Amino acid sequence: MFGRQNMLQKIQRFGGAMFAPAMLFSISGLMVGVSALATSADIVGDLAVYGTPWYIFWAIIQRGSWTVFKRLPLLFAVALPIGLAQKQPARCCFEALVAYFAYCFFLSEIIKLSGDNLGLKYPSSLTSASGITVIDGIKTLDTGIIGPLAVSATVVAIHDRFYDAKVPDWLGTFSGSSLVYLISFFAVFALAAISAAIVPIVYAMTETLRHALTGVGPFGVGAFVFLERALEPVGLHHLLYMPIYYDNLVITDGIYATWTNLLPILSHSTRPLNELAPWAGFTATGWVKLFGLPAIAVAFYTTAKPERRASLKAILLPAIVASMVCGVTEPLEFLFMFTYPGLFLLYAVLSSCLAMAMNFFGVVGIFSGGLMEMAAFNFIPLMRTHAGSYLLALGIGLVFSVIFFLSFRGLILAFDLKTPGREDYIASNTALSRLTGNDVDEKRLSEAGASDCQASQDRLLAEQVVALLGGVSNIVGATNCATRLRVEVADPSIVADNATFVAAGAKGLIVTGKTAQVIIGVSVPRVKEHFDQIMGLEPGFAFATPLSHAADDAKKHGNICFFDIDGTLAWQDPKLAQELPEGERDLSPYPNETVAQAIRTFVANGNKAFICTGRTLSCIHPKLLELPWAGIVCLAGGYAELEGRIVRNAAINPGLLQRLAPYLEQSGEVIRFEGIDRVVRMSADAPETYGYARTVGDAVTQLKHYNAYKILMSTPLANRIAQDGELGPLLCLNELELEVTEISPRECTKRAGIKAVLDALGPDHGTVYGIGDASNDIALMEAVDVGVAMGNAPDFLKEKADYVTDSFDHDGVVTALEHFGLI
Repeated sequence: MFGRQNMLQKIQRFGGAMFAPAMLFSISGLMVGVSALATSADIVGDLAVYGTPWYIFWAIIQRGSWTVFKRLPLLFAVALPIGLAQKQPARCCFEALVAYFAYCFFLSEIIKLSGDNLGLKYPSSLTSASGITVIDGIKTLDTGIIGPLAVSATVVAIHDRFYDAKVPDWLGTFSGSSLVYLISFFAVFALAAISAAIVPIVYAMTETLRHALTGVGPFGVGAFVFLERALEPVGLHHLLYMPIYYDNLVITDGIYATWTNLLPILSHSTRPLNELAPWAGFTATGWVKLFGLPAIAVAFYTTAKPERRASLKAILLPAIVASMVCGVTEPLEFLFMFTYPGLFLLYAVLSSCLAMAMNFFGVVGIFSGGLMEMAAFNFIPLMRTHAGSYLLALGIGLVFSVIFFLSFRGLILAFDLKTPGREDYIASNTALSRLTGNDVDEKRLSEAGASDCQASQDRLLAEQVVALLGGVSNIVGATNCATRLRVEVADPSIVADNATFVAAGAKGLIVTGKTAQVIIGVSVPRVKEHFDQIMGLEPGFAFATPLSHAADDAKKHGNICFFDIDGTLAWQDPKLAQELPEGERDLSPYPNETVAQAIRTFVANGNKAFICTGRTLSCIHPKLLELPWAGIVCLAGGYAELEGRIVRNAAINPGLLQRLAPYLEQSGEVIRFEGIDRVVRMSADAPETYGYARTVGDAVTQLKHYNAYKILMSTPLANRIAQDGELGPLLCLNELELEVTEISPRECTKRAGIKAVLDALGPDHGTVYGIGDASNDIALMEAVDVGVAMGNAPDFLKEKADYVTDSFDHDGVVTALEHFGLI
């Protein structure tokens, strides 16, 4: 059972990732259609004469409009990692593109050397031949979109497995993307060899299947449309139609590209479209969006209770517009898809009958989207010569609208179905307004300008979705298609129910195994960006509001204490540390057993303990990390985790690094860059080995995600930078021991890190304590309820503290915890 669920998750993610290039087709088709009209003498007369400025302008526009359709293999190769890669998807896109080019070159040489054995003739010029295509000047095997998808999926698997793999220092240049491409190079070579070996069999099978599909007629089209609708609840409909629409399964180059290419010919022919392009009947999935779903919405409205109709109209009208204009069906379909599966089955059957009727009467073309797409590919370029066909389609559609309306209305009334507006209860006005997409948190948005309102709504919705899915720690991965956010969760039992998601602003929820599909609507790309920020895939995010609905925030916590390390939990003489082996030199000290046991007891009493240090995560001693910490604030507040999930990630931005570079590179000093995973030392004479660099750029690119959080240098150099009128105000300086000062962004303080943790925890906790000993702990004191200074702390910190405990060498942490009755 688990194996089947896991496979279904992977198939759903793959299908959603494939959708990215398809989102570009509507606008590209519209531009092709408009430019074709603008260069037609039958439409614009003498303006379309070759050589006129008008003709030249539109000829250029038309050429550019073909970009998407002429580069489909490249688009699919690059787009798949956007949805599938679990880490650094942008780099994975680059790796996939290079690997696909290698795949094409491999096939090109195989065909050149062994083409006769494969039944393929290598062309002498840059033109396509039977079984051969040209990909950006490379004469290679024509694998449609299957080849690039196979290459891209292979690279994604290699990327996720090896991108962060550690290699020996002497092989440092072969880490990250270099390692991924090295492995991918040989993987796609094997893939190319397999592709070349099986090509005769595949071509024969494709040709047989193509003839079979072309001759299926109206009943075959009806069966296809029924399956496409029926697979939608589990999100597998993309896998059904994409090989037909965009690949060679029905016609070479796919239905979309071929139809678009033939538009000039079709616009000058009066022959029936089903004779000119019988293969175009399979895209009849959009007729129900134009005629069926609006009729169903009217049936819901007319059967609703009179007092509910006004509020129901606010839900139905935007959903009808989305269906008819944009081809987005989920807002209407999810009003009955799961509550009444019988109605959805009827909907799929009637959709099939509508498609069969259109095909039977010869109405074919690109009709899979809404009015915008239909106009671009059909009505605008072909109305002059095929108006009769489209008027017939209008008549058929209106007849079926009546059939949809009467069928749904009759069943609703006959069985007293509690469809929208007929429930025995109704959600709050807030939930209804959010369902329409018009909800605005007035308190938060009053501080923002009008242009920020939509972004604020999207961000709030993303936060709510993450919370209702069980929090960041319960989320394994996520992709999106046109309207849905597809999320793999670790524990589906803690995911909220459909009604809660609707009340939060989503359109609905489907849970299949460990895959949760959150229906957002056409704004899903924007919501996904905020979702990725919350998940820690992008730097600089901190929660705007506490995730008060999160499952792991529902219970009340005990007290909280943030512990500094150096000079608080333990201390080590920095001069003696330099005498340690290189692998231990940067590690923090770790506390003695008395202090360690006190922390264990503190946690066992129902409290939460956090490390709060200026050190990077990689420089905290492993023995210290073995204690029962609930989370960590490190890098002076630049990075924070709560129970394994990232709640703050604010590195030095590239622009600031660029402005610091002249000071650092010309200083003649050894400069230390700290990232989350390692430390890199930069100097003019640094050895050419991993962990060392001679320029700022070389140093930062060795850090995870290229994120530097702190830079350590001599105090005189730091003071000189602080005197820079432009740079100084952007930085936070903290003087350490041995005339060393660390700099970080102004907003990166322990206070900011602690605040991010407390915001993520929510308000249900006891008193917040903080224990520290150095100047950077002033910010810690400001962030907690009770600040504790160590006995070895400077006087200015003791003045800020609420209580002064013993020094570290007298176990001051234990004394403080005992003083407040925490152990």
